[in-house]
Amino acid sequence: MSAPRAAAARRAAAGTVCLLLFAGAGVGTARADDNGLADKSAQAIADAAREAMSEVTSMHMVAKATEKSGTTALDLRFDEQGNCVGSVTPPGDAGRADIIKRGDDVWMKLDDDLLRAHVPGGAADDAIALIDGRYVHGTTSSLLLRDFAEFCDLDFYKEELTSKPASEQLVKGARTTVDGRPAITVNSRHDGETGTFQVSTEDEPYLLRIQGAEASGDRVEATFSDFGEAVVPKPPAPDDSVDLSQLQ
Repeated sequence: MSAPRAAAARRAAAGTVCLLLFAGAGVGTARADDNGLADKSAQAIADAAREAMSEVTSMHMVAKATEKSGTTALDLRFDEQGNCVGSVTPPGDAGRADIIKRGDDVWMKLDDDLLRAHVPGGAADDAIALIDGRYVHGTTSSLLLRDFAEFCDLDFYKEELTSKPASEQLVKGARTTVDGRPAITVNSRHDGETGTFQVSTEDEPYLLRIQGAEASGDRVEATFSDFGEAVVPKPPAPDDSVDLSQLQ
């Protein structure tokens, strides 16, 4: 995936999130063993979710964003200190990139399929031979690594997840579970865009899952978990990485 395409995929993965946040009203029934959110209006659920997500210091996100070029898959854990571990699979299932980020340092392993898909001609064989299964190491000052590392930007997703679009219609849905956690469902519609989200009804009212579709046909689905848990990036051993400068 080229740097511009990486940035575009990140925007696609987050952009549809805006469909789901929120304005409206609803009625529910509380249970004694939850946080009382299911008894509130859709607007109150939205406000509670926005506030909770605005205070998240780390989380695990598993997402798929589908647009005309294909589907980008993300499986990432990241925190507000800039630490991140996980993987990105570009559209077309042409390989994947594993990412380790510690502050401004980035280690990225692109498998052979991904290298062949995005390095032209015989240069791919040269790159594969030079990298030899190792991580590429550099910093966020590198255009390539910076754009991949932006997938790990917690503040970016928090801004998207806590934004409040105007004139959105909401209908509160049924109780459900997301990976075993109880949640309340809300469905949204705005300018031909539709979305469904589930908010936790135990402990903090975190957003646990989103599903959305834009009028263009772009779609996104994502789950969120492990809020506030430590993210501990473990850089590869020196022999298992190659400096980006050697490839330029």
